[in-house]
Amino acid sequence: MSNVMKELKAEIARVSRRQITKELAPIKRINAAHRSWIADLRRQLTQVQKQLAQLNKAVPATDLPVAAPADAAAAPIRFWITGKGVRNLRQRLGLTQAQFGKLAGVSGQTIVNWEATKGKISLRRKDMPGRLQEIRKMKKRDVQALMPKKKKRAKTSA
Repeated sequence: MSNVMKELKAEIARVSRRQITKELAPIKRINAAHRSWIADLRRQLTQVQKQLAQLNKAVPATDLPVAAPADAAAAPIRFWITGKGVRNLRQRLGLTQAQFGKLAGVSGQTIVNWEATKGKISLRRKDMPGRLQEIRKMKKRDVQALMPKKKKRAKTSA
């Protein structure tokens, strides 16, 4: 009886493998087609890169026209600052967090968040790196000239 069971199991395994192979054949064809398509794209890419390298060698860099940005906002500014750097800059200028925020064009809470950040701070606004660079170049006198003067209140006696 066990011999019949072994034969039955073997037959089931054989038929199953055959069925699986038949079902996977179209997938294998599609996979092979995709692989050859990817290989063709890679060959084309290498060919284009070689042509670009040849063209770059053929044309001297001095002959290429340099396009100047229309305005300073169009040119990306590579700039970063840390939270500690913001705090040092603010203290060097003798400003409170709220005053520094007004000068930078952000809220005082933003300055608090920046100063609490360890490492580089993320500047969301596109104009912020340029603005912080301008502030970094300022001296204490320049900042005080920009800040509005506080009006003195007259003492009223009752």
